[in-house]
Amino acid sequence: MPSVCVEDGLVLAIHRLVAGALRSPADEASGSWIWSQGERQVASVSYRLERLEPGMARLHLRYTVDGEAMAYPVNLVAEPCRFGGLRWFALCPRLGTRVAKLYLPPGGKRFLARKAWRIAYRSQNASSTFDRLCISRDRLLSRKLKSRDPDFPVKPKWMRRRTYEAHLDRLDHLHTRMDVEMMRRFGPEVLEGIL
Repeated sequence: MPSVCVEDGLVLAIHRLVAGALRSPADEASGSWIWSQGERQVASVSYRLERLEPGMARLHLRYTVDGEAMAYPVNLVAEPCRFGGLRWFALCPRLGTRVAKLYLPPGGKRFLARKAWRIAYRSQNASSTFDRLCISRDRLLSRKLKSRDPDFPVKPKWMRRRTYEAHLDRLDHLHTRMDVEMMRRFGPEVLEGIL
C-alpha cells in the first residue's frame, strides 16, 4: 500500500488564514476556509479567531470528518517580521511546536503538524532518482506547460515564446537525465529497444 503524502490530505496555512482576519481592531473574527478541486468543493472548516493579547490568539476550528463533528482550539503566536508586521504560527495541538501549516491526512481527525502525522511530500517518498525525475517532468508539464504530452507540448496561448522555449529546454534536460538513469539501472541495451 502506498504511504500517505501531504498532497493527499488538507493543508491549513495559518498565516494566510489569520493575517486577513486579525487586521481589524476587533478582538474576534470568524469565517470559513474552503478546499476545492475545480468547481467541486472538497472540504470546509469554520473558524473563529479570538485575540488574547498582542502576539497571541486562539483559533477555534469546527468541521465534520466521517460524520463526526470536530471542535477544538489551536493556540497561535506571532513573530515580528524584519520589515514590520507580524507572521502568525500555530502551536501543534499534539507536539506543541510552532508550525506554519497544519495538516489533516486521509483517515485523520485533527489538524496537526506534519511531524505529528509523520507524513512527507510525494517527492520525498520517491525512492529513486528516476522517480524524482518523473515527478519533476510531470510537474513541469502540468503546472507550467499545461500539457499531458511529454514529447510535443503545445505552447500555451498566454505564454511568451522565450519562457516556453526555456521550459522545453528544461523538459529536454529532464528526458536526457531520465535516459541516463535508465541506462545506469538497466544497461544501454534497454534504450536501444525503446529508441
